[in-house]
Amino acid sequence: MDEHFYEQLEIENFRGIKSLEIDDLERVNLFVGRNNCGKTSVLEAAFLLTGMSNPALIPRIENSRGLFFNESSDLKNFFYNQKHNEGFTLSGKQRTERRELKVIPVYGDFDVGQVASAPSNGGNIVREGDPIKPAVFSTAIEQSLTGLKSKFDLWSHVDEKNRKDCQREATIRLVESGDTPFRIELDEKYEEPTLALFLHGSYSLSSIDRMLDKKHKDDILNWLQSSVARMLNGKHKNDILRWIQHIEPKVQNIKINKGIVMVDIGMDNFLPINHLGDGIVRILNILSYIYSTRNGILMIDEIENGLHVSSMRYVWDMVLDFSEQNNTQIFMTTHSGDVIKGLSLALIDRSDSVAGFWLSKFDDRIKAYRYSSDGIKNALEVGIDIRH
Repeated sequence: MDEHFYEQLEIENFRGIKSLEIDDLERVNLFVGRNNCGKTSVLEAAFLLTGMSNPALIPRIENSRGLFFNESSDLKNFFYNQKHNEGFTLSGKQRTERRELKVIPVYGDFDVGQVASAPSNGGNIVREGDPIKPAVFSTAIEQSLTGLKSKFDLWSHVDEKNRKDCQREATIRLVESGDTPFRIELDEKYEEPTLALFLHGSYSLSSIDRMLDKKHKDDILNWLQSSVARMLNGKHKNDILRWIQHIEPKVQNIKINKGIVMVDIGMDNFLPINHLGDGIVRILNILSYIYSTRNGILMIDEIENGLHVSSMRYVWDMVLDFSEQNNTQIFMTTHSGDVIKGLSLALIDRSDSVAGFWLSKFDDRIKAYRYSSDGIKNALEVGIDIRH
């Protein structure tokens, strides 16, 4: 395992997850399970933890779900059963380091990190680090959220006595007016050592208009175009062309022209790649995201979206090869049995660092059951559906 790869994740009070521990993560990790079992939330948790010094990632994962902050009550959706008084905690173990992110509520000028007395309930005191107890606060204090404070920490678990001086804070606060509905207060002394990106299930060039405001849309488009241009101008062009040809054999060449990806399918002129359909665009997006997370972490939600079942074996070959070339750890979800069949076929002639995790919900707890590469192949051979 590379230093930046996660070996373990722990999630508490985040989204629909009361408590979840995931052990023995690999380079490529596939999460399956029934609807509303927490698959996408696991990806979001890993994404926030990897970029824990950037509170702007919090509204960004809402944007990827097609949601936007309109009022303070929207912030409650990040907490288990909307119980924002408890906060949520994300932690992860990497090979030599451990990182932890604690997100707590901010109520106006008051937050959990302050010492305060409540005018009711006998003058009880809330001290640093204590969870907010609803009974402690008067109606005046127990008001709508105005922001979230992130407390993040990174240290070496090899020698915890020499803990790094990386305990920092960052706050996101809602504002009543302006171009953006929130203000970010960031401790700029901290530099994030690991890169993470999130590719949502519906995240294609054609969906960016619906998901992001103009400023962020332009940033994303420019980034995608520059990423694809670097791939096509570098050593990966032949690989990209080969993988695209599995989806559309007519493609003979590919290039960038004035920021637009163009393909040669035997016509008199090159054609914009978007004209070939969502499957080709999805493939190019996956490749560009893997390439852009070299030595980093990538989350891919619902990898099957836009792709025909017959292509899944080749998609897996592409993901496994390209993630290894770029040293990228991948977390992905699927609802598709064809995705799992494609993975088992791709693993016949290769030995890869892949794990499958079935997430199962028991009351308010979620448990992750792990399948190794061999376990995935063996399960399919005897007719076991690991999605349960």
